[in-house]
This record gives sequence, structure tokens and C-alpha cells, in this order.
Amino acid sequence: MHDDAQPVPSRLLRGNAVLADPLVRALLAARLVGVFCTGEADGVIHAVPMWFAVVDSRIALATSSRSRKVANLERDDRATLAIHDSRSGTEICGVSIRGRVELVRGKAAAALAETVHARYVTPGGLALPAATEFLASDDVALLLAAESAFTWDERANPATRALRATGGALPLVPTSPATEVERQQQV
Repeated sequence: MHDDAQPVPSRLLRGNAVLADPLVRALLAARLVGVFCTGEADGVIHAVPMWFAVVDSRIALATSSRSRKVANLERDDRATLAIHDSRSGTEICGVSIRGRVELVRGKAAAALAETVHARYVTPGGLALPAATEFLASDDVALLLAAESAFTWDERANPATRALRATGGALPLVPTSPATEVERQQQV
């Protein structure tokens, strides 16, 4: 087996190198959903999908003051944000960013939440009453300062190229939102 056919080892980045890394910059610039992880009091990891935006040299996320992640961060400010751009087969790349989070409340939180929301919802969408009501629950901003990160990138791997060229990878299949009837049947 050739060494170039092996998975590429993840790269460890520290300090300023995290946000300066080209792959990290590309992933943060893309409109992707990250998985934000905090630690529960019993040591179990709480992981939830979240929108994000880069603000100055930190990553902003918006949430409710009543959320589990805020309670976890009030006890321990360490968190991880995983962002990936995965395609069929082995065509995957991503970053797992670790750092400390500052909780921001009040008017400053509202401005940061608006920045995050505007990255994912059109101005017309933000004006919809249902969207306005839903997003209004984001009354706390989380500012993640990257301390270290692990990246992975298998997009140029020979297996990835072969699977892409031959159509040999099965496509990833998204789910569809359940209708109200389907939700009631699941209960």
C-alpha cells in the first residue's frame, strides 16, 4: 500500500495559527452549521448544531440564556466548535476548534446575534413574524476565542479522487422536516 493512499493525519494548530490557517479560514467563511460542544456537570459532552460568524478574531454564536450550553459555560468556559464540509465517500474536510468562551449579554449580545442571524437568513426572512419571534430567544452571544484546533482534509486523497471519478461513493442523503402528522405518530 502506498503512503499517499493512507488518511492524512490531522494537523494541530495553536494560538494565532488557528484562524490564520487557509482551511480554517475557508470553513469559517462558508455558510455551514457547526457542532458546538460544552461539558455537562457530570462530564458528559453536550453537542448541538449552531450557526456562527467570525467577529474580529473570535467566533460568535447566538443562543438563549435558558439553554443548557449557557449553564455549562457559566460553570466551565471551555468549549469546542467542530465545522466540517463533508461530501460523498472520503471527500471530507473540517476543523475542531477548542477554546474559551465569553458570555455576552444585553445590547452587545443583540448586535452579535444579529450578525450571526444575518449570515443565515435573508433580510426578508428576518422580517417574517415567525422567524423574528423564534430568533428573539437568542439573548446571549457566545464569543469563542480559539486556543487550538485539529484539522482534517481528505479531499485530495487518492481514494477520494478515485471514488469521485468513478461515481463509486454513495451520496449523503439529507432528511426532510417531519410534518405535524408524522411528529404525532412518532410519539
